[in-house]
Formats: sequence, C-alpha cells, structure tokens
Amino acid sequence: MFTGLIEEVGRLRRVTSQGANKILEIETTLELASGDSLAVSGACLTVIELGTDWVKAEATSETIKRTVLGGLHSGSRINLERALTLQKPLGGHMVQGHVDEVGKITGVKKRQDAWQIEVSFSREFNGLVADQGSIAIDGVSLTVLKKSPGPKLVVNVIPETLRRTTLTDRRVGDKVNLEFDLIAKYVREQTRRQGV
Repeated sequence: MFTGLIEEVGRLRRVTSQGANKILEIETTLELASGDSLAVSGACLTVIELGTDWVKAEATSETIKRTVLGGLHSGSRINLERALTLQKPLGGHMVQGHVDEVGKITGVKKRQDAWQIEVSFSREFNGLVADQGSIAIDGVSLTVLKKSPGPKLVVNVIPETLRRTTLTDRRVGDKVNLEFDLIAKYVREQTRRQGV
C-alpha cells in the first residue's frame, strides 16, 4: 500500500530481460532492502538486488503489458515511493500500486497557480471517476477537478508537485499509468453483485 506522495524521482539505468519479465535497474537514494515493495511510476514492484546508489526491481510480463514500464529506456525519469508503514502519515490517498490501465494525456494548460492536465481513459472505468475524487497518475495522488465526456478527467497540479514528480515532463500524447480509487472499485463490485 502506498500514499501517492512521491518520495524521489529516480532514473532508470538499464532494462534487461529475464524470460518474459523485465529487470529495471534504478538509480535512487532511498533506503531499501531486498524484498521491499517499491512503487515505480505507480506500479508496485519488488526489490530483488541492491547497490550503493541503485536497486534492481522485477516487472512481470503482465505488469509490462498493463503499464508504461515497457516503454521506458535508459535515462527515463521515474516516480519512486516506498511502501506505507504505520509510522508514515497517509497524506495522499490509498494507492495499491496496481495500475488499472494506461491513459493518454490529451491536454496541458497553464493556469495562474497550477497546471491543468487532461487525461483520456477507457469507458470501462468511467464509473470510477468523480469530481473531487482521487486518482493516481504515474503513482502521484491527485484530485479530479472534473470529469468530461470522452471519457476524460482533468487534474490541477501545483508547482510543488510538478517539481517533485515526473509530471513536469509530461506532454500531450504521452501515456501515463492510471490507478483508479480503491474505494470506488469496491463500491462498483458490490453494486454489480447486488444487481444495482
């Protein structure tokens, strides 16, 4: 479990294959141990090896298929967050690190005090998005400003969040990892079971 509050922007050193899986070697200063969970741009991976200023994490073929991780290359900047502990405040929202799908940035507008980023997503997830609800974009906990037909959603990103995350690099046409709100997913599942 994660909060969606990014601790560090790391850099991908190299990507290698191990069967159908990918091994990501990531430059980071975060304190980690072998076996730790690490959210890499929103995808929960397991640390399998440590160096002095790097870690290796393994992404399964399913993770590669469902996320933007397969399109990363040496030098790519990535959002990093260690797993939530009981000593850490829950300042964002409950993020599992289970990416639901890859969305696409369809608009970026500068406002007086923030950047507005518009993201398109699949109709299957339309019922999980609500104005003032939560969304994780590349692992970053954000509040939905508004939902619009398409379906699309718009978030406001303040300068501090841009400075601390890879969202500052995102442009129209870029693909991003999306994780929809956990509570909304459970509510949808319950209503489906009850035939509502």
